[in-house]
Amino acid sequence: MKIYHIPCLEDNYAYLIVDESTMEAAAVDPVEPKKIIESAKEIGAELKLVLTTHHHWDHAGGNEEIKKLVPGIKVFGGTIDNVKGCTNEVENGDKFTLGADINILSLHTPCATSIAIAAAAATYIIATTSTATATISIIATSLLLLSTLLLSLLLYHYCQHCCHHRQM
Repeated sequence: MKIYHIPCLEDNYAYLIVDESTMEAAAVDPVEPKKIIESAKEIGAELKLVLTTHHHWDHAGGNEEIKKLVPGIKVFGGTIDNVKGCTNEVENGDKFTLGADINILSLHTPCATSIAIAAAAATYIIATTSTATATISIIATSLLLLSTLLLSLLLYHYCQHCCHHRQM
């Protein structure tokens, strides 16, 4: 498994998760679909899935366009989050796969959005089935860089950031 960071907008990131054995890819929060598609082409990956962390425009805003540009792509999003362009709704604990070696577990994570929809924000835990198993939690945010080695720390900081802004 390989993860690529793709700068989007002025202060945000999308991510490509690639199963290296099949070169199938998932895009996380592809707010700028053309950038995502170009990045996938550059590395020789075929886009199969979109993982949408929550409904905000800077995360889900590219879902409709990517569906037009990549026919048949599956767009995942939380069941009660009303994610734009969603084709496959996920609930806490739902599992699905990418390629031959990547298993994905969906978890609802409070703090990513307002209290009214907090349970709808989705975190995706990605694990490879190879001997070098890695577990990764993908949380796209406009204020933090994703670090595949320190994701639990980023989750903590992300939640602290969201809770701080709610108190303001």
